[in-house]
Amino acid sequence: MRKRLQYWQRLFYAGPASIWIQPVRRNGYQSPTLTAMLWGYALIASHFTLAGHVLFITSGLLVLYAMFGLAAMPIHLLAFAVLTLFVFNILAGFLVRPRVNVARVLPAAVGAGAESTVDYAVTNLSRRPAWDVDIDTLPYPTHVRLTRGRAFVSCLQPGQRAHLSAKFVASRRGRYNLSAVRADSAFPFQLWRWGSTAPGRQSLVVYPAFTPLEQLDLRAGLRYQPGGAALSSHAGESMEFLGCREFRDGDDPRRLHWRSWARVGAPVVKEFREEYLCRTALIIDTYRPVPSMFHLHWAPPEDRVFEAALSLAAAIGENLSGRDYVVDLFAAGPEVYRFTGGDRTTSYFESILEILAELQPHRGEPFAEFSADLIEEIAKISSALFVLLTWNETRRRLMDEVAAAGVSVKAVLVLDAGGAPPADLPATITVLRADDIRAGRCTVV
Repeated sequence: MRKRLQYWQRLFYAGPASIWIQPVRRNGYQSPTLTAMLWGYALIASHFTLAGHVLFITSGLLVLYAMFGLAAMPIHLLAFAVLTLFVFNILAGFLVRPRVNVARVLPAAVGAGAESTVDYAVTNLSRRPAWDVDIDTLPYPTHVRLTRGRAFVSCLQPGQRAHLSAKFVASRRGRYNLSAVRADSAFPFQLWRWGSTAPGRQSLVVYPAFTPLEQLDLRAGLRYQPGGAALSSHAGESMEFLGCREFRDGDDPRRLHWRSWARVGAPVVKEFREEYLCRTALIIDTYRPVPSMFHLHWAPPEDRVFEAALSLAAAIGENLSGRDYVVDLFAAGPEVYRFTGGDRTTSYFESILEILAELQPHRGEPFAEFSADLIEEIAKISSALFVLLTWNETRRRLMDEVAAAGVSVKAVLVLDAGGAPPADLPATITVLRADDIRAGRCTVV
């Protein structure tokens, strides 16, 4: 009995698995009251229709008025009649509830503000028709909405499979945990919904919207990189294979090519060539001032400058992905992101977009998170492109240190529309306005 109670307790505190909202836990404590309210919200979101909401609240108000009002009219009878209709809808809907299997197919990643398509496959598992079936009825997260209504099928015959779609828009970048996909019906009176919920939740990656660059002026020459092409494809530290030749004194016996030896009757070794690559570091500044206490914990507004900088970084990454570049992305989140992408034969731009989708502002000094080893690694790269949000001595010192190592340095400072460039800003740093970036007017960097 005790184990069963513990099981139900764990299930309660885990929260409803069907909706995207999760229980709040701070400093190891989770409020049972808030958790119970979350369960109540999940029940309402799963079963009540809009008409059911209105009817239920109206019935409650009528009952309260009948209890405390002095009118001679027996208004409570009207409330009981409405509640009877509500209960009848629940029972009748339960008898004809749809038994369906529903699957949702989301895009791998979508751009912020762009309309995208979500596909559904719905199969009727029952021996009777399913009437008025709505798809994906559970609420979407904030900033994600269906633009043309939910997918709907008026009648699904026994065993029939239907393929449907809907349009949605995510207004802000980020990784969103979506509610489980649910197919249900409010038949016959559209007051209460019965249906089926697919197990498990899905996540949606929304990367920053960007306008492709027409020109990127980046002076990047070839520089020796240990590992050659393997560096870009993460396939190990082997060098580029050229062919085979006869064995010479001092050759590494581990490079013997046994098949060629057997064919020619003499020792043969594999020959490699060290490779020189054009390697670029894209370094993103994430420092933003601390917002007000209200915005820090509740409804934080969109940071236009930070979002513009990420849009610019996405455009730069897209431009470099079409060249023979190995791109190293460096950013300090609250945690340090380090990603090495490959050349044109290796698809890595999607990985850069995924990092940019989840990158958050740093309230302290982000470059303080860069270790000495990380800075030393940047100094070995052919060129470095800084996307800055502010200018101070820390950034000047970092850029000078990288440039002193022979790295070609380019920097862009993103400012708000009314922000003035610092007086000590070097003339070599390009100043761009956040509104121009987001409006797609910055196509040459």
